[in-house]
Amino acid sequence: MIALSRKERDRKLRRADILKAAEHLFALKGYHKATIRDIAKEAQYATGTVYLHFKDKGDLYLALLEGRIKDLLGLFKEGVSSLQSPRQKIEAFVREGLEFFEKNRDFFQIIASEDVESLSEKRFSVSPVGRQIKDYVVSLVKESQKSGFIDKKYDPFQAGEILISMLKTVSMEWLQKEKNKKMNLEQQQNMILGIFFNGVAAK
Repeated sequence: MIALSRKERDRKLRRADILKAAEHLFALKGYHKATIRDIAKEAQYATGTVYLHFKDKGDLYLALLEGRIKDLLGLFKEGVSSLQSPRQKIEAFVREGLEFFEKNRDFFQIIASEDVESLSEKRFSVSPVGRQIKDYVVSLVKESQKSGFIDKKYDPFQAGEILISMLKTVSMEWLQKEKNKKMNLEQQQNMILGIFFNGVAAK
């Protein structure tokens, strides 16, 4: 492993400080009310320093979101690494996703409570980590088709998009309507899997 230079280490540290400050202020004030100046003050940097790392507030928020989704992708891969059945892998994908939303509900509540979902969706869909998540789910669908569990007549990319959309929709609905209640993970998981499997499973 190549050791980072002091300049690179300092750059990474400043970026991490800014992201931490932004997440705190987004949760405290809301996305729209928190300003770059507020974030710079919270991180104890000059406003210009923030702009050296992020071109605008949307870029900063997307970086936070990508970090969370990278963590989620790691959980997905870890959760299915020991599983053999394609069905079990898809079940693990949904379960890990719901558990992740529950554990990080304060962060994702920003999306649900503020009008930033469209911003996140548009920018996230073309980001590297967004494509990685989609590619990962498509690979699960293709594996299921190869095993004969999911009908090959379905386009794996469309089926993958549907599964991701179902997971996101259920999670966002929960955040908006049931934010003060504990998510019934088993009930939500069974609903998503029931609808998905009954629609795409080979007859």
